[in-house]
Amino acid sequence: MGRRRDTPDFTRSSRLLSLNYRPSPEERSLARRLIASTRASEREALGQKLIDGVCRAMNIPPARLRVLDDRQPHKLRGGKLAYKEYGVYYFGNAAIGIANLTAVREQVVAGRTFFDTLVHELMHHIDRKLLGIPSTPHSPGFYARVDDLKARLARAKGRERRPPKGGAWERPGNLKAAFETAVSAARRRSGRADAALPSPAPERGAKRDLPRPRPEAGAPTGEKGQLAFDFR
Repeated sequence: MGRRRDTPDFTRSSRLLSLNYRPSPEERSLARRLIASTRASEREALGQKLIDGVCRAMNIPPARLRVLDDRQPHKLRGGKLAYKEYGVYYFGNAAIGIANLTAVREQVVAGRTFFDTLVHELMHHIDRKLLGIPSTPHSPGFYARVDDLKARLARAKGRERRPPKGGAWERPGNLKAAFETAVSAARRRSGRADAALPSPAPERGAKRDLPRPRPEAGAPTGEKGQLAFDFR
């Protein structure tokens, strides 16, 4: 995932606020069933069908989904949760991995949180396969597209929202502040199941609690490292 904000990918991503996509009744039904599901196997099956439908509508190859019945990869500092990974998108084989249990309490991830994570990782796939944004950065436009897709899929029947007019994006005076504001707003809207868990601000160089498309190998001792998803 690209992290620099002065790159062509970041600028292009920030300008695209929504997708030219209208979900079918079947895809909306799959989204509702996915949110209501709890078992890892059921979530994997429903999630894959939803991904297949969305990608088919966009005329791109589908990403593969694996849902592991294990805890979210995470890191503790002083016995407190400092970082956890909600999901991951693998660039190399266009695959999405999501853990079905929360990092510390080992409870089933809330349905809406699971759905939000799936859409977030799917947007990385859409960026690369449809929009031509190889590094798929976490730009304000990325989060706007995620919110737009979630709203379209989870909207009640008969409440179709029209695409926003225009789509032009004007560079704000302080791009860094705008980016941080978008990230904070996305976190507040996500309704994380573990919001009550203490999560101190990451130290310089520490990983943040945003889903990352690239995993890191070899977690230090005492951490729950990257899960081993089998995509054979």
